[in-house]
Amino acid sequence: MMSNTFCPIPWIFQAVRANGDIRVCCQANVTPNKGVLRKQDGLAYNAGFDSLDDSRNSELMRAMRLNMLNNQWSQECGRCLTEESNGLHSRRTEELKQWDYTLEQAIADTDQDGNINTELVPVRHYDIRFGNFCNLKCRMCGPTDSSAWYEDWIKLTGSNTFKDSSGNITIENTSKGLHAKEFDWPNYEPFWQQLEQNADTIEHVYFAGGEPMLIERHYDFLEYCVQNDYAKNISVEYNTNMSTLPSRVKKLWEWFKSVKIGASIDGMEKVFEYQRHPAKWPKTLKNLQTLDNMSGNVRSWLAFTVTAYTVDHMIDFMKWKLTESGFKKINSTRGKPIITHHVAHHPKHLNIRVLPNEEKARLTERFNDFLTWIEENNFEKHVVEHAYRIVNGVCKYMNSESYYNDHWQEFCSYTKKLDTMRNESIAEVCPNLEKYMI
Repeated sequence: MMSNTFCPIPWIFQAVRANGDIRVCCQANVTPNKGVLRKQDGLAYNAGFDSLDDSRNSELMRAMRLNMLNNQWSQECGRCLTEESNGLHSRRTEELKQWDYTLEQAIADTDQDGNINTELVPVRHYDIRFGNFCNLKCRMCGPTDSSAWYEDWIKLTGSNTFKDSSGNITIENTSKGLHAKEFDWPNYEPFWQQLEQNADTIEHVYFAGGEPMLIERHYDFLEYCVQNDYAKNISVEYNTNMSTLPSRVKKLWEWFKSVKIGASIDGMEKVFEYQRHPAKWPKTLKNLQTLDNMSGNVRSWLAFTVTAYTVDHMIDFMKWKLTESGFKKINSTRGKPIITHHVAHHPKHLNIRVLPNEEKARLTERFNDFLTWIEENNFEKHVVEHAYRIVNGVCKYMNSESYYNDHWQEFCSYTKKLDTMRNESIAEVCPNLEKYMI
């Protein structure tokens, strides 16, 4: 039996959104349902008050398993389908490389109705977003992903509510500042007890946020794994903005099988600070240099989010990475020796497809010039091949569809408002876009 849609995720994986809703995986966030697993009454399974195990045989999970076994794409898998169709690496292809869970095993483990025995097929990989507690308010994010966004959201929209996968969320003005209680779920102790009870089957746990380095309870979980001798079998992975690198976590990491750090770095200097306000490049660079010099079990990469703000700068950043950064370990694998990029699909007004056609043509030419530069500088074969994959994927995706008519005015309005609120200027950061602003 063959399946070009099979992915191990619906069998051995579990994911939690920033608001605690349990979902298929983060890639499904671009779908209307956000990939959220729901009960028969339509309410979401939530890590703040539901059993993690109960959600594994929800209606959506069963349907996705059957679709994959029948070589069909589920709506929740649309992002992977789009990326693969445009020559980009998808989450599905990466999971197939990482896990030894095969299509044949999935067939054997799955009942005719899509159910699995959750005791016999344990969760091996967790993806946990620890609420939205964060110290940055990145332009492609919002209050669902960062508590630092609350004040700007109210100013930007004139409203103290925002929509999330479980309905409208109200930002409350409390004695401790602006607050949304729905994102307090990481304080729910039974969740951590469930995670610790499953620690003997965990092989990989992915932490994000918000900003995971700011979540104190997760350090207790790491210590539990170390004290009970589970750490040696577990790979921990982070998506972190690298604004902080506590000494406590560096000591704990030494005990784990491996540590993988996806550093959310979208360039350098003023472009980085513009997209990830109020981050400071000198401090971030210092933390990156510390990370680059850490022990052998730590591997890290630059997770570059490609938006309309950063796509032009991306070329200069890749050159800097290759010739000036001095990094010895960051993005040092043969598969991804330059950067580890992903295009921001949402919000659509920041997607690179929103750019004017004339600007797309200029960028396409710049990317091709970058490939010429790569060839002329005699980089190793795997670096050259990676450069071609990056350029071909980004340019094909950017030019395959236009969001200009529907979303360019929104891009301009959004950008101008944030520039005024944050005392920033797109003319200084993205000068080639200034003439198109309306």
